[in-house]
Amino acid sequence: MFSSFENEMTEAMRELRDKQGEIAAALGKLHEATATATSKDRMLKATVDGQGRLTELAFNGTRWREMAPKELGAKIVELVADAQKQAAVTTGELMAGLVPAGVDLEQLRSVDPDLETMIDSAIADVGKWSR
Repeated sequence: MFSSFENEMTEAMRELRDKQGEIAAALGKLHEATATATSKDRMLKATVDGQGRLTELAFNGTRWREMAPKELGAKIVELVADAQKQAAVTTGELMAGLVPAGVDLEQLRSVDPDLETMIDSAIADVGKWSR
């Protein structure tokens, strides 16, 4: 009976390690992901990384110089928010099926978790329970 439990635990740990690899690969793709939004008039372009952080803001032409500061600022904020929404969609697509229901993908996207430490800790806890 004990060996059956031990076999089940070994299989569960193997599955956990497999899932760790899948999540690590998805997070790697997430780190490489970018999202870009361009204003309708093509005057501004904002690019964010996979975590939604602004990495580039491009101004095309000179029309933006004639805008009131408040208007330009509002346009930039709107554009960055659009790019961040696109990045969030990409995050959801990359992580779909890999994380349990209820996991906050926005938080996962922003904290860059140390999966190896988390899995090792979980396995160490299992070792304590099985003694």
